[in-house]
Amino acid sequence: MPQPVASPAGAGSPASRPVRLGYSLLTVRPGQIGGAETYVRDLLDALVPGGSTDPVRILANAEVAERYAGRGAEIRFVAGMDPHGAKVGRAARLAAAYLTPGRILGDATDGLDLVHFPVAVAIPRPRIPHVVTLHDVAHHAVPEFFSRGERAYRAVAYDRSARRADLVITISEHARGQIVDHLGIDPAKVVAIHHGIDLARFTPVTTGDDTVLAGVDLPERFAYYPANMWPHKNHLRLIEAFAQVEDRSLHLVLTGQTYGRDAELAAAVRAAGLTGRVHHLGYVPAAAVPALHRRALAMVFPSLFEGFGFPPLEAMACGCPVAASHAGSLAETLGDAAVLFDPLDPASIAAAVDRLATDEALRTRLTREARPHAERFTWQASAEAHVRAYRAVLARA
Repeated sequence: MPQPVASPAGAGSPASRPVRLGYSLLTVRPGQIGGAETYVRDLLDALVPGGSTDPVRILANAEVAERYAGRGAEIRFVAGMDPHGAKVGRAARLAAAYLTPGRILGDATDGLDLVHFPVAVAIPRPRIPHVVTLHDVAHHAVPEFFSRGERAYRAVAYDRSARRADLVITISEHARGQIVDHLGIDPAKVVAIHHGIDLARFTPVTTGDDTVLAGVDLPERFAYYPANMWPHKNHLRLIEAFAQVEDRSLHLVLTGQTYGRDAELAAAVRAAGLTGRVHHLGYVPAAAVPALHRRALAMVFPSLFEGFGFPPLEAMACGCPVAASHAGSLAETLGDAAVLFDPLDPASIAAAVDRLATDEALRTRLTREARPHAERFTWQASAEAHVRAYRAVLARA
């Protein structure tokens, strides 16, 4: 059972009592931010102590107030913040980042010691100590994947939020180094805390998989790649690589949002001569993802940039062997429990896939090691590290 969010030991206030934590989800539109919302939900569940008299207070827009009710936290609706959670243009979001006044919080932070902004954008900035989670600085590391408008927005909403925060939490040592280098933040004010994996949801146990996957036309042998079709997810190079895989009986199954790139993907599949061997299932229910990991021969993850890398660790938690890019934080989080490849080289990707498809001894070893490796990443451990970070901020304050 998670312990209350506690502050530094010692007599007096607030050191001798649980931290009164505000958890700001004012810029969140539920269901729209992928892995970042997995972090938001699972960290919250680990931080909320059973029976605590000092519950975490969620600062919420209307959608968050509705979707996050019943999670054991106090919900405090903040009027005037709904535009930040809605589908607005980059110009409106940029203006919001500049112009939103701190007073809009009203009494929402009364009685709190600290506010945590877990999705990078610290608006409105509170008058009490605050922590920002910045998952990565991809807009600096790989700027070619972002429009000029998106880079301008992130320079204000992300970079300024991080520089103004009392502490920046990020998700890997790789990301920490990039934040320090690109934003010029004192390394002492940036801490790396690994995410956890939902080990109850992602498990090798196959009970119920036939029901979950009923009606899904799956090939007998396939590699699986779950990823929205953002440019850095490298789908087109994966298609090129798959055409070089020697095991012609192996299929490729894709899931995730396509964001209007269906035709581009279909054209790449035809050009590579892979019609009938590549299957895009689109967005699938959450319950189908672990079932697909368990059904797959292997998971392939060719991303060009990751601050942490949820999907390959989730695959490992299901006992699925993984071939993954060595880019970003992936070498750090996956270690020698996966076959790593160069995501810029289709031949390297193809060779890694072929190794898993044809080397039964390798596949058996990785399957055996996968779950224990994933079990190193728990939300309990992540929450405890967050609590230590909150304590450090309050000790300095």
